[in-house]
Amino acid sequence: MFNLRHDSPIIQLFFNLFQRPVVIINDYKEGQDILMRRTKEFTKPDGISDIFYGILREHHTLLRSDDENFKLQKKWLQDLMSQNFLHGVAGPHLHKTFMELIGLWQEKIRLAGPERHAFSAKADITHSALEAIWAAVLGTGETATITTKQTELLSTLEPASVKLDDDGALEFPEAERAPAFDAILRLTETFEEVVKSPFPRIHGWFLPYRFYNLIKRKDNLIVQEIAKAEQRMRDVNSDQGKVFNAVDHMLHREAQQASKDARRPRYYSKPMIAEIFGLLVAGHDTTSVTIMWSLKMLSDHQAVQSKLRNALHISHSAARAEGRAPTAKEIAATPIPYLDACIEEFVRCSQTGAATSRTSTTDAVVLGHVIPKGTRVFMMSNGCGVLTPTYAIPDSLRSTTYLNAGGGKIGSWDESSPEDMAAFRPDRWIKIEKDGSEVFDAMLGPHMGFGAGPRGCFGRKLAYLELRLAIVLLLWHFELQKAPENLSGYEAIEQLTHGPVQCYVQLAPAS
Repeated sequence: MFNLRHDSPIIQLFFNLFQRPVVIINDYKEGQDILMRRTKEFTKPDGISDIFYGILREHHTLLRSDDENFKLQKKWLQDLMSQNFLHGVAGPHLHKTFMELIGLWQEKIRLAGPERHAFSAKADITHSALEAIWAAVLGTGETATITTKQTELLSTLEPASVKLDDDGALEFPEAERAPAFDAILRLTETFEEVVKSPFPRIHGWFLPYRFYNLIKRKDNLIVQEIAKAEQRMRDVNSDQGKVFNAVDHMLHREAQQASKDARRPRYYSKPMIAEIFGLLVAGHDTTSVTIMWSLKMLSDHQAVQSKLRNALHISHSAARAEGRAPTAKEIAATPIPYLDACIEEFVRCSQTGAATSRTSTTDAVVLGHVIPKGTRVFMMSNGCGVLTPTYAIPDSLRSTTYLNAGGGKIGSWDESSPEDMAAFRPDRWIKIEKDGSEVFDAMLGPHMGFGAGPRGCFGRKLAYLELRLAIVLLLWHFELQKAPENLSGYEAIEQLTHGPVQCYVQLAPAS
């Protein structure tokens, strides 16, 4: 918005009171160059570091890349995004959780009756996304049962007992959340306060005191799960050495590093607790918001929805013939170009992560302007080159790293039609081969929703797997009908992510 007002790809903005101004860059290629090739000039901390500072102060995202603690903490997470862990450990947990969401929505369809009134999906998706990452990180347990509790509660009701709110949407009673589950969600909600504060770090500093009981509840939960994982490591029976969830994996990594360093393992350290909590927070918030935007887009683009469902039926023909849903393994392993294209377009258009930021470590030149050392630089993920045409920038203003890379290998969208650039159109990610076959190609155009470079989003692969499982299973079971106009707005709210104010679904069983 500010770049458009000043008609410039780079501007200076006084963002926070009594602090130095920030620089906003609205050019995809320049942002990519900084994140991928100028990592010695621009590094952490960033905007996410400010948001995490209050309740995730020991998380690796607050540390510089050359910090020894950063290197150790990243080793704990090593291989969590490997195919073996994602498909073998996380995938089945995620599949089970999203099938529970489907059971809940089938109950809501029953209560909606023949009129099929819309209902808000925000709480259901938020709960399911947290339950999904909860199961992958901590394993299944009594604290991750809100969706099944909600289903059981609704199963006792009759359609006549469900009322409409003032907007014409169904209102359902809500089951009580388990204390630890509630603590995680409520702590996540504090990020909105930090984002909107003129003093984010000062505001964050007070959070541990304001929400002491919630943080204590969260820490107790994680310590209990660490103790269970430690016991599994020591168990001489069949569980020894097996990895059932992310905590198991992280403790194995810490044990290996401790042995190498000739020290006792620090399983219960504050950084370990912070990394586990960070997986829960980032893993559910970004995914739940992207799923919400995805369902809104599919509801408003019926032709895309039908084409995608047809592609799923063809690719999972065995499951279709047997009258069952595809398994986690089938969904993860079956290539479906149009599904990949839709997911990439969901990420591009949802703008879940609207900007990525870094701090300059030295005086640096960007687009002909000197950026002083210690300046926070924001690179827009949803602007020029991604959803809108780029500014005309001569190569003389570009960096040496940009010119040596030839501008990068990622393609560009046709900028002759700004309306098409901004439109939701999954086919833009499909390439036609010489034999006429269609393939998905993520290099056809810009996308920076998960950042880029060595400090880009660590959980990107997990997020894509979650999106894949959620979209396949939801479209397999439901038709997303277009919701009424008053329930279909695209207004957004800024928290840790860029989320929709409204997310209503009007469902019918899929045929």
